[in-house]
Amino acid sequence: MMSSLLSHPSAALFAGALLVALLRGTPRSVAALVAPLVSIFLVFEMEEGEATARFLGMEVVPLAVDKLSRLFALIFAIMAFAGALFSLNQERRLEMPAAFFYAGSAIGVALAGDLVTVFLFWEAMAIGSTLVLWSAATPAAYRASLRYLMVHLLGGMLLFIGVAGQVLASGTAFTAMVLDTPWQWLILAAFLVNAGAWPLSAWLPDAYPEASWSGMVFLSAFTTKTAVYVLMRGFPGAEILVYVGLAMVFYGILYALLENDMRRILAYSIVNQVGFMITGIGIGTELALNGAAAHAFTHILYKALLLMSAGSVLLMTGRRK
Repeated sequence: MMSSLLSHPSAALFAGALLVALLRGTPRSVAALVAPLVSIFLVFEMEEGEATARFLGMEVVPLAVDKLSRLFALIFAIMAFAGALFSLNQERRLEMPAAFFYAGSAIGVALAGDLVTVFLFWEAMAIGSTLVLWSAATPAAYRASLRYLMVHLLGGMLLFIGVAGQVLASGTAFTAMVLDTPWQWLILAAFLVNAGAWPLSAWLPDAYPEASWSGMVFLSAFTTKTAVYVLMRGFPGAEILVYVGLAMVFYGILYALLENDMRRILAYSIVNQVGFMITGIGIGTELALNGAAAHAFTHILYKALLLMSAGSVLLMTGRRK
């Protein structure tokens, strides 16, 4: 079990976060690029199956590997490398360690085989992403990070109550649920908060554009896509997701058309595109689920490239409009 945890892909990013925080100059840059590459290697080396452990008297599964979890763990590790490469010259010392902690936690969610482990990594993601936003060190970023944190504390509270009830009712296993208990509805609501679902979509375009020129690249990749993953894992075919997803599609595109801040346009576009993924999950057929997974994978890549372009313009000109 210990060897399985040491070879967990998130472990490389957590170690990388520590090294990047401690090192300076060229060694720091090397560590920033090597850590996600090691994580990518470990994703490919994982064998399908589960590794279990005992936690507070419960059996937990911190490592559960199948094709879907490997796909999301891989794109999260790739994005950690791409974001690190883009932000090597970022002067904010907190941002990259926080981003690696954030990315490692997202991988932890993707590889979690039980609800307790999902919750622990879920909350770790909220801490890491808030620090990425806060590290921009501007008055607007400070205010946005507080609002962002409050929304995610709400989601975390809903998830905690839902997981506690679900564990007492049927155990810790993270499998497909049918929305026949209040606990499952609370878990669904918590997942949708992180997805940026309407009517709570506004936290995303409010917060992400206030990050640094490089920070928004990291923010775009993990929170909403881990939400897509857990919805795919926990609620495939839930009809309500079709309507939630369609509301996100139209909310995102209408507000993007009204916006003239380049990074807020892209933030609204994230809501719009995640809406398509959630609609596919709600449809629930094999083709729809495969399409949602493929869309999530490619969306992380192309949205990151768009935000790198916008971040470069912001860095060189100081202009966002």
